[in-house]
Amino acid sequence: MQFKIIKAQELEKQQREKIAELCFAAFEEDPWSQYAFMQNAFHIIGLLGEDIVSHALWTDRVFTLNNHVTLKTAYIEYVTTDSTMRGRGLASKLLMYLINILTTKKYELAALQPEVEAFYRKLGWVSWGGNLYIKHNISIYKTDGIEVMLYPLSGGLKDQIVCSLKNDKICTDWREGELW
Repeated sequence: MQFKIIKAQELEKQQREKIAELCFAAFEEDPWSQYAFMQNAFHIIGLLGEDIVSHALWTDRVFTLNNHVTLKTAYIEYVTTDSTMRGRGLASKLLMYLINILTTKKYELAALQPEVEAFYRKLGWVSWGGNLYIKHNISIYKTDGIEVMLYPLSGGLKDQIVCSLKNDKICTDWREGELW
């Protein structure tokens, strides 16, 4: 499988349509249907020949850990593989490639809301054990009932993430649509 990273604005019409088809099949929505911030996303596509068979995207976010550590974060969404190609490790390969790219681009953390936690755990993702907060204007809101998994991209951060306690917290800015 070959990989390409493409800014949302630079996707060709047929690429955009195939990504929308994959995402709608998996999530019953496509990345452009609702949220303006998705127009600034980076897409990673997995290709077999000329066919897009796997996809993920990331948006830039800033996470603040325990009120003082600011982290350049790649927030990953819409991870999917063509239903006829599942079970072959394509999404795993795509995510591991993406982790390598994000590390070279100096991101400190990757984050996502998992559909299937066990899938991400086997790739080294860690469930956040602390509290999650959203900052909107001048207010900060605790977001109970949301699970986020993290992948530390810098060595010193790994211990803090893996050993997170229930009193630890991550805060990020509000965005339209889904909070996380």
